[in-house]
Amino acid sequence: MCVAYDWYLLEHSIPLIYDHADIICLSLDKDRISWTGNPFSWNEAGFVNLIKILDPLGKIDLYQDDFHIKDLTPMENEVRQRKLIAERMGSGGWHIQLDTDEYFINFGEFVRFLQNLKPQRQLNVVCPWVTLYKQDENGFYYVKPSNIENTEFIQIATMWPHYEYGRRNGYFNIYTDFVILHQSWARSESEIWEKLNNWGHKNDFDLNKYFNQWSQLNLGNYTLYRDFHHLQPALWPALGFIEANTIMNLIQESKKVQLLKLSPIKLRLKNSIWLSRLRSILKK
Repeated sequence: MCVAYDWYLLEHSIPLIYDHADIICLSLDKDRISWTGNPFSWNEAGFVNLIKILDPLGKIDLYQDDFHIKDLTPMENEVRQRKLIAERMGSGGWHIQLDTDEYFINFGEFVRFLQNLKPQRQLNVVCPWVTLYKQDENGFYYVKPSNIENTEFIQIATMWPHYEYGRRNGYFNIYTDFVILHQSWARSESEIWEKLNNWGHKNDFDLNKYFNQWSQLNLGNYTLYRDFHHLQPALWPALGFIEANTIMNLIQESKKVQLLKLSPIKLRLKNSIWLSRLRSILKK
C-alpha cells in the first residue's frame, strides 16, 4: 500500500486483509511529500499508534524512501513507488497492490482463488472497483455500472510485478467478481481538494470543474448524474445510494445490495485469451 495524507483509512482497510496476508508493506515518503512535490498533512503520533493497534502479529513492514523525484511527473512518481514496493517485497508469491482507501469485501476468498490459480504466463488478476463518490449525512453515493463493459476493473494481483500507469500494465488480465469498495471521493471538501492537487492524475483534467460537480451532489439530484467520469465519461453511467453512517456499516450494507451486474458467462468470455487476441487484432 502507498500511504500518504489518508493514512487514517488504514483503520478500515487493513483489518479486512490482515488475517490472510503474509506481509503488508506500507510505503511512505520519508519527507511526507506527495508525488506532485507538495507536502501533505500528517500526524506522526497518530500513525504510529494506529499501526501498533493494527499489527499484533508483526506483519507490517514500513518502507520509507524518497518517492517525490522533482524531475518526474506525478504519475511517473507513482509508478516508480509501486515498482520499488515490489522490489522490496522480493520475487515469488502473489504481489497484491491496494490503496489505503480500498476496502476488499472478501479478501479471504480472493486469496484462496489465487492459491488455486496456477498461471503459466505473465498475467494480472483483476477485480471490480466500486467507487464511493460522496458521503453526506444520509449515507454513501456509489458509482453504479449498467453492465460489464462499464464496470471499472483494477489490476490488483500478479506474480510478475511490473507497473506502467498506476497499477496497470500490458499483461493478460484474469477478470474476477471479487468486489473492492474504493472510498476515493467519499471524503470531506478539504480532503477532496488535497487529493485533487496531489494525486497522479493531477494534470489530466480540469480540477475546478470536477470539484464543483462533486460539491453539488445531494440526495435530491444524484439520480441526474450520468456519464460523469473525469477521464472517460461513460465509465460512470449513474449513481446508487446506500444508507450507512460509518465505513464498517457501509461494508456490511454493501453485501446486501447488488452493486454490480456481472454475468458469469461474460466474465468467462473476457477471460478467453483467444477472444482477447481477436479484440487486439480488430483494434489494429
